[in-house]
Amino acid sequence: MLITVVDVTFVLAGLTFVTIGLVRRKSAPEPEPALPLTWAELSLGGAALVAAGIGPNILVVALTPGMPEMPALGKYALLPSLALLGLAWVAAAIAGLRRLTNRIWVGIYAGAAATAVLDVVRLTGFSLGFMPGNMPRMFGVLLFDQMAVGPSTISDIIGYLYHYWVGACFGLTYTLMVGWTRWWGALIWGVLIELGMMVTPPMVIAMDTGYFGLKQGPGILIVSLTAHVAYGVIMGLLIQRYVRSRGHLPGLVWQLLWGSARHSVLSSRSGKVNTQSEI
Repeated sequence: MLITVVDVTFVLAGLTFVTIGLVRRKSAPEPEPALPLTWAELSLGGAALVAAGIGPNILVVALTPGMPEMPALGKYALLPSLALLGLAWVAAAIAGLRRLTNRIWVGIYAGAAATAVLDVVRLTGFSLGFMPGNMPRMFGVLLFDQMAVGPSTISDIIGYLYHYWVGACFGLTYTLMVGWTRWWGALIWGVLIELGMMVTPPMVIAMDTGYFGLKQGPGILIVSLTAHVAYGVIMGLLIQRYVRSRGHLPGLVWQLLWGSARHSVLSSRSGKVNTQSEI
């Protein structure tokens, strides 16, 4: 069977969340100005970024020859990363870091929900024979280490959960790094994800498509690029509606470091003046 009940269930659930998000807030409110970054927010945001980076990259590592396989990485990297993200989110909420908690939940929500739109394109291309395999099913088989047995309903569900978590991680990375942007910013991010995917082991080695899928013809690249463009657009529309504030992380970090350095210099000068006055 090309399309399974698990495929349809996850896609319908994701599209439902997309529809709710777009209908609930039909237009994007004006974002709040960027407030100064604190060391606490930087530390917890950094922990969340680490967790977001682990999700997609365990697959890349697992499919690289000579590296640990998915079952071990799932147990010793993926699960701890979920715990790390949860702790960072709770700590941010307790500390009253509204900007960080907002960017965490919106990134996860927008990235996961937009994955359903990606899957509409991906499954259509798969049904038409343009895609070499159903990747979430492969994820489940890899996580359960049952390549010889093949997929089962449980492995399909786990594979899809991982697939949607990868989408959530990309959304989370975007909101943490960039914050509020117009929808086309996430479109660019979706294209960058596509370019990265087309030169890494999951596609090049596991699916045996070659770089950019050209080993098996242009169909793979066309379908995959279209899917990631759709993913980026929908994610961008949700981010534009629900992320509260402007301010990209590199700029906020620079302001924090510059402010800390300036404060240190002024304090040092003030201390010298006081010392000379006492003398």
